[in-house]
Amino acid sequence: MPSSKKRSLPQAQLDGRSPKTPRRTTRSTRASTAAQSPTPSPNEPDPALFPDFRRSRGTARTTELQVFASDCATSNATQSLTPPTSLSNRTNSSEATSSSPPIPLSKFDWAPRSSVKIKRTGFNTSTGAQSGLSKGGKWAGVLGQVSNLYHYARIPDNQVRLLLIKPGAFEDQINASLLVVDDDQLGSDDFPYAALSYNWGNSENLNTIIIQDDPRSRPIKSITKVVDAVRAFHEKMLKVKPNLYEALRHLRKEDKMVAMWVDALCINQFDKNEKEEQVSKMAVIYRKAYNVNIWLGSDNPDNPVSDRAMSFIPKVINLDIQLQETLLTGERHIEDWASLYELLKWSWFSRRWVIQELALAQEASVHCGKRVIRWEDFQTAISIFDRKFKTLKPRLMAHYESAKFRRSHLANDSALEIEQLGAKQLVDMTSRLFRRRYDGSYESTQGLESLVCSLSGFDTSDPRDTINAFRSISKEAHRPTQGSQPPPPMPNYGIDLFEIYRDFVKWVIHTKASVDILCRHWALKERTELGPTTPRLVQLPSWILFVEDSAWGKGEDLFRGRKAGDSFVGLPGSNIYNASGTGKQYKQAQVFFPPSPVGPLSPRMPGRTATASASSTQVTHDMSLKVTGVMIGTVSFRTDPFPDGVITRNCLEGLGWSFNKDATEIKDVPNQLWQTLVADRDEEGNRPCTWYKTACQACLAYETTNGHINIGNILRQNTVIDGEEPAVHQYLRRVRAVTWNRSFMKAEPFRNAASQDGYADHGQLVGFGPPKTEKGDILVIFYGCSVPVVLRPLVSESGELDGYHFVGEAYIYGKMDGEAFEDDYNEEIFRLL
Repeated sequence: MPSSKKRSLPQAQLDGRSPKTPRRTTRSTRASTAAQSPTPSPNEPDPALFPDFRRSRGTARTTELQVFASDCATSNATQSLTPPTSLSNRTNSSEATSSSPPIPLSKFDWAPRSSVKIKRTGFNTSTGAQSGLSKGGKWAGVLGQVSNLYHYARIPDNQVRLLLIKPGAFEDQINASLLVVDDDQLGSDDFPYAALSYNWGNSENLNTIIIQDDPRSRPIKSITKVVDAVRAFHEKMLKVKPNLYEALRHLRKEDKMVAMWVDALCINQFDKNEKEEQVSKMAVIYRKAYNVNIWLGSDNPDNPVSDRAMSFIPKVINLDIQLQETLLTGERHIEDWASLYELLKWSWFSRRWVIQELALAQEASVHCGKRVIRWEDFQTAISIFDRKFKTLKPRLMAHYESAKFRRSHLANDSALEIEQLGAKQLVDMTSRLFRRRYDGSYESTQGLESLVCSLSGFDTSDPRDTINAFRSISKEAHRPTQGSQPPPPMPNYGIDLFEIYRDFVKWVIHTKASVDILCRHWALKERTELGPTTPRLVQLPSWILFVEDSAWGKGEDLFRGRKAGDSFVGLPGSNIYNASGTGKQYKQAQVFFPPSPVGPLSPRMPGRTATASASSTQVTHDMSLKVTGVMIGTVSFRTDPFPDGVITRNCLEGLGWSFNKDATEIKDVPNQLWQTLVADRDEEGNRPCTWYKTACQACLAYETTNGHINIGNILRQNTVIDGEEPAVHQYLRRVRAVTWNRSFMKAEPFRNAASQDGYADHGQLVGFGPPKTEKGDILVIFYGCSVPVVLRPLVSESGELDGYHFVGEAYIYGKMDGEAFEDDYNEEIFRLL
């Protein structure tokens, strides 16, 4: 009898623990036991979910107590030897595996599809109340009495864990099981699942969920039962971050099991080998999920921005002409648009991993508190908002400037933009990232370098995922290796951040024959504390530029407005300058990466950095990089960086302008002036139109009494005329994109030995450089680089040149299209540190 009952249970692998064999019982014993135990055990199947499961109460009470005593003795002995840790590599857990699910798994229609009605009757919006404070935090204190945290079992590289969230009311404690599924069974009719997309956040793991070995066992709801169940039946605990806990509460069903893939729980974050294996196939995991559940978060009850925005979206995507006119002009709707704008600034839209998660989704739903909408509708609403943004922007600025809704930073013209928001970039990228092949499969349209650089503003908790988050969705990862073109670097959580970045830069230069990557702000900074799989923390070399210093920064920086000028090198494949020549005159990149790590650290070896941590031995990296190029000048003068788009008088005069406060008219403008202010390109990267000169002439009429040009003031004095932006506005927006937080500089041409008089045969160099440019820095054009760069010589105490600090890219008038190689400059090798 007991053996037949045993066969009806799921096939579980118990990591070395032998299953307990119940004592053989008689009919009278069972009757006696049933009479003594009318209350079902919390470890038994829920009769509401499994009415056909035949419970066995055949084990005598004395046997249960014996087993309990034995287990407790074993548990206590283990705990006395090894303190329990959260999410370790120890493999004494029980994770169910099976070729068929232990219980039927269902698909859910997470969000209703929108439709266009022939006769519009209005919209119905739900008014779901906001949830209170999550109870998971209270449970954490109670469970401290037990200290029985869950430990992961190592799974093969051809398997994946699924989280089975057990039914429960919204306020109940979360109960779940982890089911191990073969890759080829994942997403099949037997194993359908949804995948969660959410923001991890920076908070601690304060909330606790219960992991039960048997997916069919009864969920535990009360604190008393939890303590009893943990002590008697060895239920396990996992601590999670508050945002994830809140997401699981909202996505749980009251009457059905939910199968879901959640990275924080389905991957052992403390096992670097497993993490590498699972991360490398995340594209497959999200592609096979029948739905991706996007969890934005819960609203603040004191400021229900998301509730208003989510209920406004159905109106935005309704293209009824009369309704759209009302939404754009009605005063009562401007707060709705502002709420939608605020929602687009939530932290989920800044996550780097969401690009992959959304781009690969079969279906997706957006969850914000208790409101749900399909991603397609959300995507459409953002596109419409972007299309109408120029019309709405003046009213939005007035709204934020009002006393009731004052947001001083959003009243700034450059701060109130939608183009740079992660939500807008997400919509644009996911809509065009993949294209369908003739055989029905999909291929990526974007290279890895392009993804890393164009989506640099998206953040990740581990900076090593700067590359990993995009690798699986890049076109190089899905194409066979051709000739000498190597594939992108594989995820490797066993090496430090410098090694990750160096391998990526090396791969880019090798495959693209260009060193423009050195000029782009693409890298995330090193974390401040060691992570679970971080071998050591490192200080990065100067030739790796950080996203934080880019034009718009990353994360919340995007909401504060422009930080710096636009990149001169542009995005991969779209460079607009050719400083190292074109065609037969093109100078091929020549770069040398020294071997690293190297031997013991020596104070006489500049460029070598020793790194160590509590969990690793000292490692010495040679972080230098050798690049071939020519030196064209030495900086002799520089201004302070231009703040907030104010062009100073000394810059204007340095470009050939003569200021006269008593002048009554502007007669002419030097070409060097109007062209340099826009870096000789328009907003689209093309040669500027001739009217740019006239626009510059008009701008000079707005000079202040001190001879400066205040771009912000001029832009605020003019408005849109007949739906068109004034020409002066267009010119000044380009000037601001070039000059913001950059320094104007003059440079003496490099002394050239090939010249008879010892000097290059051209005049003083002028242009714009990085804000940290200093007098004495040198201007160099690297072979294979589309723009000049600024380097700072580093001299040792003995007076010897050790190498150069990479300061950044520059615009130099008359040296952007290969003109430098018409002169006889000496070729040099520059060692960057």
